[in-house]
Amino acid sequence: MNKILTASFIFAVLLIAGCAQKDVTVSDSGTAEQESIQNNVADVPAKEEAPQPDQEVQKVSSGTVVGSVYFDFDKFNIKPDMENVIDESSQKIKDADMNVLIEGNTDEFGSDEYNYALGTKRALSVKSALVIKGIAKNKIKVISFGESKPVCQEKTKSCYQKNRRADIKLVK
Repeated sequence: MNKILTASFIFAVLLIAGCAQKDVTVSDSGTAEQESIQNNVADVPAKEEAPQPDQEVQKVSSGTVVGSVYFDFDKFNIKPDMENVIDESSQKIKDADMNVLIEGNTDEFGSDEYNYALGTKRALSVKSALVIKGIAKNKIKVISFGESKPVCQEKTKSCYQKNRRADIKLVK
């Protein structure tokens, strides 16, 4: 009887410990982190290591999108054909004199932790590019939604490409 009770207790503990939920990752890091980023994501940190979103970022995440930077599969480096998006966005940000929220997104491939980390790295790449263009780094916040905010849900190559992006938003 004791063995059955012990086994049931262990099973219940394992069952409860196995439950997980998605978290949104926010980072307020500067360009020093960008310099250490490589062009692959082999050493993705666990989501427990990433800072949690604060209330302020969640309230302003629905701002005006001034640009979207698209990325290749499993990459976070800004492609040369996306430089014009950075240029146009930086000018719109300067003209509006507002803060910026960069939302990193991924396609559905990969684990939740991996996609949140990749989304963060994409957002940090865009942040670094905007800082180079003259936007104050303290005016820019980044957040990763991983795969949780797709703009396209079809199972096609072109649809997946649309989800591999970082949206640049004006916020108050």
